Parts: sequence; C-alpha cells; structure tokens
Amino acid sequence: MNTIDIKREFIRFMEEKHAGLLFPKNYFGCMMAVLIEQEPITQDNIKKLTNYSKTTISQMLKLLQVNFPLIQIKKPKIRKKYYSINLSTGEFMITFLRMLIEAYRDKVDFILPLIEEIKPYTKKHQKFQNFSEFLENFFKNSSLYIKLLTDSSEEFSILVKSEKIEIDELISTDLINSPENQTYIQSLFTPPKLPTSIFIQRIGDKELSRIYVQIKNKFYQKFRQNLTSARSRTAIARAVIGTELLLEKRPLTQKELERATGFQRSTISDTLKLLLNLKMVQLIKKPGDRKKYYMIVQSWDARTINRMRANIGYAIEMQEGISDFIEITKQIDTGEEINSLLTFLHHIHHSYKQFEQYFKLLEVKYLNIRLKEYLARETIPLTS
Repeated sequence: MNTIDIKREFIRFMEEKHAGLLFPKNYFGCMMAVLIEQEPITQDNIKKLTNYSKTTISQMLKLLQVNFPLIQIKKPKIRKKYYSINLSTGEFMITFLRMLIEAYRDKVDFILPLIEEIKPYTKKHQKFQNFSEFLENFFKNSSLYIKLLTDSSEEFSILVKSEKIEIDELISTDLINSPENQTYIQSLFTPPKLPTSIFIQRIGDKELSRIYVQIKNKFYQKFRQNLTSARSRTAIARAVIGTELLLEKRPLTQKELERATGFQRSTISDTLKLLLNLKMVQLIKKPGDRKKYYMIVQSWDARTINRMRANIGYAIEMQEGISDFIEITKQIDTGEEINSLLTFLHHIHHSYKQFEQYFKLLEVKYLNIRLKEYLARETIPLTS
C-alpha cells in the first residue's frame, strides 16, 4: 500500500463515519481530501482521492464554503483552480463542534410551535396532557444541553489550542464525589417506576383522535428530519422507538410500536433487542397475558448524560480508527510525503482526544448544575 492508497482509504473511512451525521453524502470525504493534502488541490486531484464525480465535487466545494474557510486559488498562467481549507486540525475540530451546536439548536426549535399547537387540547384528554409534558421535557433538557455546549465552546477552543483545562466547575469535583451528594446524583439515573397494571388510554372521540395522531405524526416527521445519526435504519428506529415509549408513558407491545412508527416488524424486533441489551428498555409480562410489553427505563437526566457519552464513544471510535492508519503508514519507507501524512494523522488523532476530554468535562458541568439545583432546594428555609 502506498501513500495515495492510505489517503484514499482514510478519506473513505472518514466519509463512512460521518455520512448523514450533520453532513450530506460525500461532504466529509471531499473536505478530508482538501485537508489531507495540506496544500492547494485541484478538483481533478480530489477526484483521484475520492472517486467522486466532478459534479458532486463542485457541489460539495460550494457547501464547504458555508462552514469552512475554503479558499479558491488561481495560479499564474494556469487555468485550473486550486482549493485549500485554511484550518489546522485543531481548528477543524473547533468548527466541527460549532456545527454540532447549530444542528442541535435546529433540532430543538421545531418543538415550540408543537407545544403551542397541543395546548388547547391538554384538558380534553390525558394523552394530550402526556404529549405536552413530553414535549416540554424534551425542549427543557435539549435546551440545557445546547446551552452547555454553547457556553463551553470557547473553553473547548482553549483546550484544543493550549491543552489547558480552564473550566471553573472542575473545582466542584470533590463536591460531586462526596458521599452525601453521590446519593442524589445516582437518583438522577433512577428509571421511572414500572406500573403495577397496564391501562391503555384511548381517545374515544374520533375527531380528537385524528388531531392527536396528526400532531404526533408532525412531530415524528420533524424529528426524523433532524436526527443526527442517519447512518442506518436501526439508528433511526432506535431513536424513534425510544421516543414513542417515552411519549406514551406506558408499556407498549411490538404491534403497537409497528402501528405508531411505521417500521417493519423485523426492524422493530431488532431494535427492541438492542434497547434491551443496552438496558434502556425493560420487558414487562402481565399475568394471564401472553403479549410482551416494553417500557423505557431511562430518566431524562440519564438521556442527557448518555448524549454526552455517545460523543465520547464517537471520539474514542475515531481515535481507534485513526491509530490503525498511523500504524499502516509507519510501515511504509520514510520520506517527506510519508512524514507529512503521519504528522497530519497524529494531529487529527490528538484533536479527537481533546474532543473526548471535552465531553467528559461537560458531564461534570451538567452534574454540577443539577447538584446546585438540589442543594439550593435543600437550603431553602421552611415557612409556616
């Protein structure tokens, strides 16, 4: 395997890991082709590295200009255009985080109109009330998560550029780890209580039922459009099925999940097995009833922290993949081109290490926020 082969495989690896993750297909691959050369590159050379069509490359370069400082260069007496992204690998990671924040913000904004739309019906049936509470919790927790990301983005820049951690909340780590407060923190992960009996709330009024389904379908349509993980049908099904279980606030059968989400039986079955293995869902059996019921067993706090841990897992996965490319590259004879490629790979590996560290720090910040809220309630004097 030569240098060009390694570059091609690396670009393919990065594209496969990110297609559908905030980016359209071929976007990340095209971006990596420009970055990995570390010097101005023509569309023809991008095509050699990616095997994309010229039309696709042209479209992706236009999109890249929206989020990255893509520079177009013209050389004297040469008709070809050269392209360069004026970013270090660390600065690339900072830009990537900002794109994450914007994507999460887009995912939350669509909820507010739905909350207003459902308000007039909350007193007409309990299912509307449950739906309203779900949307409010969804918005509240997502907004807090986005605020954490936004408020800490500058700290992430400092972490990447200087490797110094300057997060005030870290001084409260001892407070988090104190035995008396650990009990409260553990309670944040306490799953909802399982019902002693299964009661299905049906909407008898046909018009109300139609409105409920209409609003819920509108929510799912927007929700699917804004999913950050669209690499596989299972990933989408996992998010939607988990949301349906949270939304209904009761155990559901596989058939009910099929009707509510529109997924095929095999997809539902595979997803439920995954959720059971992850201990996100619990299987419930009712005496005298052969049906299997499934219920979500994650608190809202657990869901928020798991979002952070998902980013940590992503960063670790990327580091492992990049490490493999570093080892392969080391096996090739030394030379200026190989040394340049190794330097690039080491730098981007380091950036993902900082990305992992950042989301670990975010978890500390989040726990501090929740702990401060708890301590504030505990110290409020009782009034007669």
